Amino acid sequence: MKDFIREIIDKSSPRQDNENRLREYIQKYLLYILYRKKIYHNLIFTGGTALRFLFKIRRFSEDLDFSLSEKAKGYNFLKILEMGQKELILAGYKVEIKYSLEKTVHNAFLKFPDLLYEYGISPHKDEKISIKIEIDTSPPLGGKEEVTLYDSIFMFYILHYDLPSLFAGKLHALLCREYTKGRDWYDLLWYLTNFRDLEPNFVMLNNAIKQTFGRDIEIRRENWKKLLKKEVDELDVEKVRGDVGRFLENHADIEFLNKENLYRSLRGETGSSHITQ
Repeated sequence: MKDFIREIIDKSSPRQDNENRLREYIQKYLLYILYRKKIYHNLIFTGGTALRFLFKIRRFSEDLDFSLSEKAKGYNFLKILEMGQKELILAGYKVEIKYSLEKTVHNAFLKFPDLLYEYGISPHKDEKISIKIEIDTSPPLGGKEEVTLYDSIFMFYILHYDLPSLFAGKLHALLCREYTKGRDWYDLLWYLTNFRDLEPNFVMLNNAIKQTFGRDIEIRRENWKKLLKKEVDELDVEKVRGDVGRFLENHADIEFLNKENLYRSLRGETGSSHITQ
């Protein structure tokens, strides 16, 4: 299966594009492993990679983000990592793993030496490509779980949040993250231009905010867009573009990521430029 990497690498493309394709291939293989080992029942797929695989957002993602299902049984992060490493080695990969269990969100970096050099993406043999895995072991209550059959190179089932719950997670990041992450704003514009009638899962969103601040800040149908407009007012668009640009499937999409389109989309105007699926 590792040999398929040669099929997705395009030597005429910029290095970053090939690096994104390589990382995404490994992400798919890791999800396939979780399915084959029946671990996917415990882990709810979320975050930007879920948007790409399940809803075809036109940007790549670095991480695999999960929330622990309320129905999870026998969850053991270290055993998952050990199993994943074993399967990757059997598939022909070299992999190094560094992990942390110190916080509620368990995380691990999987680093792959030699791959970038082996497939002609980097001239440096010691350069590594990495994927971060995060599992929130105490996610906010109220998220709605769904199962989808995914078919792209590998076929497998994915347990994931539904779109309103994924949207709630994105709004929580936009309203509560202590730093600006351009990918959050690209995703917001994508949500608003492709799903005009979509509203977040308010139960999940309010529970997430309460977890973060330790108090209730009620987000409801009448005020969520107003709160986001205040965030847009203070937005450094160039910083946002600098963060997300290297992950875009179509680099020209960056021109649509501006305050004008964000304001228009929050107002629900149909004249805004779309970031399409």
